Amino acid sequence: MKKKVLLMGKSGSGKTSMRSIIFANHTPLTTSRLGATLSIESSSVRLLSSLTLNLWDCGGQASFLSSYLSHQRDTVFRNVGVLIYVFDVTTGAGSAALKEELKWFGECLEGLREFSRGAGEDGKEESGAAAGAGAEAGAGQDNDGVKVFVLVNKMDLVPEGERRKVFDERRADILARAAEISIPGGWDVRAFATSIWDESLYKAWSHIVTLLLPSSPHLSSSLTRFAALCSATEIVLFERTTFLVIARSGTGDDEDTSFSGFSTDGQERDGGERKGGGGETEVGGEDGAGALKKHPQRFEKISELVKAFKLSCTKLSDQFNSLEIREPSFTAVLEPLTSNTYVLVVSADPRILPAAIQINIRLARPHFERVQQQGRGGPAAGEGLVEGAR
Repeated sequence: MKKKVLLMGKSGSGKTSMRSIIFANHTPLTTSRLGATLSIESSSVRLLSSLTLNLWDCGGQASFLSSYLSHQRDTVFRNVGVLIYVFDVTTGAGSAALKEELKWFGECLEGLREFSRGAGEDGKEESGAAAGAGAEAGAGQDNDGVKVFVLVNKMDLVPEGERRKVFDERRADILARAAEISIPGGWDVRAFATSIWDESLYKAWSHIVTLLLPSSPHLSSSLTRFAALCSATEIVLFERTTFLVIARSGTGDDEDTSFSGFSTDGQERDGGERKGGGGETEVGGEDGAGALKKHPQRFEKISELVKAFKLSCTKLSDQFNSLEIREPSFTAVLEPLTSNTYVLVVSADPRILPAAIQINIRLARPHFERVQQQGRGGPAAGEGLVEGAR
């Protein structure tokens, strides 16, 4: 499956920085060396074996935006599968600059309505979906219609106690503008609060990629069965190059997909109020094992940390291959699963040895290769797995 992805927004909003961090192995510090995007920079990104993103990073200077919406309109907006529009949260609420930015956003939606409605692999028209930021949908479903994602960026520049309020207000403005561009069923706009300086960037892009991957729901169901068979507390699948989360065991009900809280001290905040214990949930280990605390943004923190470590290894002319952690309350193993994924298996049962987890990962490999390539369940999710060793 191929998807044309437009990355748009005002100049200086952070589009190229986030693209470079996710897809080009830059760090937040090195993005300061990047120049402004002139016109359109196009690149092709292959994720797993089933999805190729034709990414168009569109310069945000007023002259370029005017060009996209006039004589380049057909070229830019035809056959678009995904629009990712980046807003700079530091643009003052109610200001003339914000009104202009919302105007550009609305005109981009008009371009999609004119040239790309139903621009999917099969050219089908997208089924109606009520507009709503961060609305949940089955991962990988409804892949035929144009998808619209909004990233409210630079949230780290907003005072901690005001972040939730500022994000909610900006999201309301964005949804109101989208509602003015009428289409049958309304636009399904998913909004995320982001910053290049924390895991929120990985959270937003992981969610976007998961919704686009046709194999994502089958991978998740297979991971859930895998977790049950090897007595794992949690299993997470990462794309090998970007280290974005593409599937996980369980339902994901404990996640807030739009707003991460932007904690800097290890404790989650929601609207400026501190949640005890960092907003963590506790899961009891089997057979009397101690409870394991789970941070709401644990996956994205792992993405950020491991990718940074991989870059450090590269600078030292070395390669990252696997990671094993053994603690009194849990055991975690991170290693390659397929040719383009890594898997993290976490067990809260201290009697399960890392060697047993590694054996299960290797035995599961052929099954997940088939699921990934075929985009469907294939054989039984637990076929060939060894149950959690004691």
